[in-house]
Amino acid sequence: MKPFLIFTVVLVASLAVGQTKPHAKLSQQKVCAEGAQKAFSKSFKVEQGGISYEFTSHYDAQMNVCYILVHGSGVNIGTQSPYVSYVLFDAIEGRTYGQYTWINTQKKKYWEVEPLDCSVSPRDSDKVTCKSAYEFDRLIDKYFGIGK
Repeated sequence: MKPFLIFTVVLVASLAVGQTKPHAKLSQQKVCAEGAQKAFSKSFKVEQGGISYEFTSHYDAQMNVCYILVHGSGVNIGTQSPYVSYVLFDAIEGRTYGQYTWINTQKKKYWEVEPLDCSVSPRDSDKVTCKSAYEFDRLIDKYFGIGK
């Protein structure tokens, strides 16, 4: 019985340690969402040249940063090439933290075409390069808490 009690105490304590990240207040989330909308409207159109854009915002209470992830996809009218992009930046300061751009100008299968750009720049760390949208998603979720 004693080993079970020790296991339970250790399990509960380890779960509690993982819960130390502060959560954003609703007012902070609202300010972030409004700032993200302004940043998106300033730099992007909902549809441009065959590419549709949308965004997601995320307020990181621990770092006091409002992130915006803009996703673009479609077929570029000029080149008739499939296009996918993601850009992650600070909605207030404008600093870019990650970029992913994939264009298939070669008319190959999508998995045969590497992205033109795939990189994430964590705060206070060196730039990390990636080779797929999946890797990009994992990196932005790991470093910024925002994923696709």
